Amino acid sequence: MGLLDQFQTYIQQENLVQTEDRILLAISGGVDSMVMAHLCLQQGFAIGLAHCNFQLRGTASDGDEAFIRQWAQQLNLPFYSIRFDTEKLARAQKKSIQLLARELRYDWLESIRSAESYAKIATAHHLNDSLETFIYNFTKGSGLAGLKGIPAKNGQVIRPLLFAKKTEILDYAKRAEISFREDVSNAADKYSRNKIRHHVIPSLQEINPALEETVARNFSILQESFLLYQASIDRFKEEWVRYKAQQVFISIEGLQSQVETQQTLLFECLKGKGFHYKQLEKILQQLQSKRVGAIFYSQSHRLLIDRVYLILEPLQKPDDNSASIQVSKETQMITLSDGLLIFETKTGKPDSFASPDRSAYLDADSLMYPLQLRKWKAGDTFCPLGMNGHRQKLQDFFTNNGLSRYEKEATWILVDAQDKILWIVGHRVDDRSKIKDTTNSFLEIKYLKDIL
Repeated sequence: MGLLDQFQTYIQQENLVQTEDRILLAISGGVDSMVMAHLCLQQGFAIGLAHCNFQLRGTASDGDEAFIRQWAQQLNLPFYSIRFDTEKLARAQKKSIQLLARELRYDWLESIRSAESYAKIATAHHLNDSLETFIYNFTKGSGLAGLKGIPAKNGQVIRPLLFAKKTEILDYAKRAEISFREDVSNAADKYSRNKIRHHVIPSLQEINPALEETVARNFSILQESFLLYQASIDRFKEEWVRYKAQQVFISIEGLQSQVETQQTLLFECLKGKGFHYKQLEKILQQLQSKRVGAIFYSQSHRLLIDRVYLILEPLQKPDDNSASIQVSKETQMITLSDGLLIFETKTGKPDSFASPDRSAYLDADSLMYPLQLRKWKAGDTFCPLGMNGHRQKLQDFFTNNGLSRYEKEATWILVDAQDKILWIVGHRVDDRSKIKDTTNSFLEIKYLKDIL
């Protein structure tokens, strides 16, 4: 069966689109999207072409846009394009270029689809892309949902080439004499997916020459397995999870009744809320020790361990100058945008002191709870450790240490219940909170940067 016949069969089998539907094709100018466009035309679909110029490859990016525009004009096809200063936006939003480009692309495609009355958006993902996604998710860590490959359809997005191997697409392009643009960045190992494509998959193909066929069968099995898995999760949530306004109540009894699967159940209940795997372990440890009152923070939510429920709620979103996080005696971990803070009270004095940019040691008996993490504000002063109690404006401390305005705004300040500064997180402890000869117990705070 040729690629065109397989294309038609796959669309019908997966019920991706109807013959009369208009389809908006996400087209880069590369071989995959150009073959998809050719197959759609051969199949008689009414299509429009949508191209995002992310301006990441200089004149080559502009050349891709001009190539597709000219091809659309030759065939009298609707053409839509947009340009993004992706690198600038990624810096401003503190996101990876790849993640941001994906978000920009799908948001824009959906806006065109809706405004121009297209039934679906089609992307040119193929079987090898799905395999790369599986390996990437497996390596980085994901739930079962991340291990079942790329879905054939997701809302209004369809992937009609997902059945095809890359070699089949290239062969079809050659036989049909389809013009396309080469993306030289695909040959580099700069991105993780390229490393998988160039090094991991060829090694797997040496073990199993029929790797793609095996993967296609396994994805089918995993898709069905996921449906069974999801049904089990849904049953648990129906019985043990309650919702009230913006709060989610997860029954502790329900979790503890599922001893062998409680970590997976907790993961599914908290999925998408920003909690790290290590936090899940800590939460379960707290439940096992029956400790009540601990609060765990992600960038968007907080979770309270109450007597009967784990209570999940979104964090308020104040402006940067008023953002704050309360720290109680029971707090063990807080997730910040650039890492974790680990809190542990210990008896005696520290045997040694780690680097001040990674840790703080505070005299526990002198601390007035609740503590609070907040951003700096005008007029803040503290007594930097090592300056014999000399008071210094925080603004001067930042300037003397060469912090940029952005770094100043991003820095967290730990204060006590009377708003006395205890620690400039990642920089300096206040001299009044230091370990003393009279110290009987101390609070150790570890700052684990860039691990999330």
